[in-house]
Amino acid sequence: MRLKDIDNKINHLYSVKKYINAMNLISINRYRRYYAQLSAQHRYFLRLREVLEMLIYLHRGDLFLKRKEKSLCLILLSTDRGFVGRFNEVLIRTVSDFLKHPPLEVKKVVIVGRRGAQQFKNMEKTETYTGVFGKDIDWGKAQEIFYSIVRDYMAGHYDAVYVALNRPILRQAMREEKAEREVKKEEAQVGEIFYELFKRATPTLPVAVGTVASYKPQIVKFIPPALEGSYSEKSIMNFEGDEEFILMELLRLYLYFLLRQIFLEHFSAELSARFIKTREIIRAIDKKVSQLSFERNKLRQERINNELLDLINIYISMKERLFKDMQDESYTLEVSKDFTEEAVDMILGRLGRRFHFKKVIRRDMSGWRVLSRSSMYDLTLESFLTRLLRSLPYSNLWV
Repeated sequence: MRLKDIDNKINHLYSVKKYINAMNLISINRYRRYYAQLSAQHRYFLRLREVLEMLIYLHRGDLFLKRKEKSLCLILLSTDRGFVGRFNEVLIRTVSDFLKHPPLEVKKVVIVGRRGAQQFKNMEKTETYTGVFGKDIDWGKAQEIFYSIVRDYMAGHYDAVYVALNRPILRQAMREEKAEREVKKEEAQVGEIFYELFKRATPTLPVAVGTVASYKPQIVKFIPPALEGSYSEKSIMNFEGDEEFILMELLRLYLYFLLRQIFLEHFSAELSARFIKTREIIRAIDKKVSQLSFERNKLRQERINNELLDLINIYISMKERLFKDMQDESYTLEVSKDFTEEAVDMILGRLGRRFHFKKVIRRDMSGWRVLSRSSMYDLTLESFLTRLLRSLPYSNLWV
């Protein structure tokens, strides 16, 4: 491989690294922003659930009678963009296993994201939504999905709705340590407006904001919601108006809030997966650049060594005529201490045919010279410069 080819490859890898590094920084910043939203809404979501469970406990009508579940609708949350590693693969495998032996008859599959739509393009009874998980979450399309699912459920097209998503997870120690610090910060800002029961209901946040997490595929039940009636004497609530209307509005708000939580969790997991994947790509690029740089330096050094050997051969060939009148006697070879053993062996091999060397001495000089009792052949750089200066006009000024 030529040096130019190696340099072109290194420059190309650096260009790719700039693009990947930009994606890496964007992913982590968006992840922190979205998980901050998720953590901020978590308290209000739990409070809404507490109020709704108390109203269910007090309600005397048949609004919350559970129907017998015979069929279901599955919502698959995938991604619209790449660089997420095995994020879609593990989720699609989980969904495929679920569809092989579903607990109920599958009436409809709603696929959110282009990657999932490509995988299940030949499946019947599917409804596809793309562009929901782009640079940001398209909440308009998310709301459209929500109303379509709730409308079909209320019409009796299916009896349950399940959602397949990737949820972010953390190591337990990291989660507890960082969540404890965040809880202390949040409790200092709560004030007296919230009920004591509300504060006790949220001892920890979902995941500490700013911490990069891994992910785990899960299939959770969305409708009907897992709400059980509960009553607390410390809670004080006052509602005016039609009882069933208030309950339906709160239930609709709760389900939409729950869907937002699910979408935020899935998109946060996608961003964390993209951050992890781009970080792996950057490390692989750095490793490849290091290998190419080593090959480039090795090739460059080999060329320098070959050029030096060629110069030594040419120089010896030009000076061989100086040794034609030498007698067969012992000589001493003085060489520069910077010469390699290979260069010294080459000099000995070329001059050994003319005369016999008794010993080789290394000295602090540039070049080499041959000494005998009666003569000296000086081929050092110092000697050459001295002769050159003497040949110049006004040489007495230089020497």
